Amino acid sequence: MATDRFYLRWLGYTPIQQHRLSDPVTVKEGQPPCEFESARKRVSKASIVLTLSNVFLFLLTAIMWCLQYGPHPVILNAALRETSSYTPIFDTLDLEPSIKKINGSVKPAGELSIARQFPNPAADAIWDEDIELIRPIPITREQIIKLGKNPDTVAKLEDHIWGLGDNAYVAALDIFHNLHCLNSLRQAAYGRYYNQTMAEATHFHSRTETHLNHCVDILYQHISCSNNLNLVTRHWTEGVTFPFPDFSINAHCINFDKLVKWHKEASVDMKKYVDVMKKPPGVKEEPAELWNMGQ
Repeated sequence: MATDRFYLRWLGYTPIQQHRLSDPVTVKEGQPPCEFESARKRVSKASIVLTLSNVFLFLLTAIMWCLQYGPHPVILNAALRETSSYTPIFDTLDLEPSIKKINGSVKPAGELSIARQFPNPAADAIWDEDIELIRPIPITREQIIKLGKNPDTVAKLEDHIWGLGDNAYVAALDIFHNLHCLNSLRQAAYGRYYNQTMAEATHFHSRTETHLNHCVDILYQHISCSNNLNLVTRHWTEGVTFPFPDFSINAHCINFDKLVKWHKEASVDMKKYVDVMKKPPGVKEEPAELWNMGQ
């Protein structure tokens, strides 16, 4: 029996001693703790480790769920930022980007946009005041640096004149320069109405040719640089014997009317700007190549 007990203990089997609840438990001096008590302590430690691990995994899962599906801070114009270079306007105005249908009809019915109308005083007034007028707006030195430009040569809106503080410099929205160029081409197309001399296709460039070529090139660069990869489907159409393009596509647009309104409100007084913004002596300057319109 002693041999059997030895092998059973060596194989890991130890019979549990049967005690009645009333039996006293005595431990002789120098006797090691019973193996049942040691096993119970090991199980207790394992349970604690397992519980803590489960709590940690639960908290980690909860954090990951919140990061993925929970509320996120609203980033103004987030979709536009992903496909645009830096502009402080994104931090100032919600441009409300959305999908809108472009009116690409060759002969549209109903009220025509000012870009589709023949020259007339009412349309010209909107062009002059809202669309092509390049209004100066104030920006900070830090914003100039983010634009990749040299703040030391940017014209400053002096505080004693404008009351805008000591960190206000002149900038303008490029979109309105592009629209100015578009309007210049529109007016050139109706040169007689606007009393404009038509450009000459010669090697000698007057101010007229230089300006128009600048505008054509600017618009070409912006259009070819844009991410407009919309498709124009071609349809069988009544009265046409070949597949005709449907230019009325869905485009990703900003709220342009909202931008025009903000543009007016954020700009400095134009008349005052023209009157007082004269180059002071001793200022740092960019090279002459920045502005060379010819003779």
